[in-house]
Amino acid sequence: MSDLKMLTLEEVAEITGVHRNTVTMWREIGIIQATKTGRGYMFSQEEIRRFQRDYKGYDISCKVKAIESYNIVNANC
Repeated sequence: MSDLKMLTLEEVAEITGVHRNTVTMWREIGIIQATKTGRGYMFSQEEIRRFQRDYKGYDISCKVKAIESYNIVNANC
């Protein structure tokens, strides 16, 4: 897979093993950065690798825990 290929919301959901609504929640919180393309969003493979690296070991299964994890990760920057 080429690093230039952008991923759709559905592809990110499949890669991470979560529902597309969870990916949307992560995007809205700022856990995963996306590029707006018309009515949808696209995600770079580099961004998904950063997400996997930065959030490894954190509980981001619901909005409250995801916000807590986001605050911890960003406090360490």
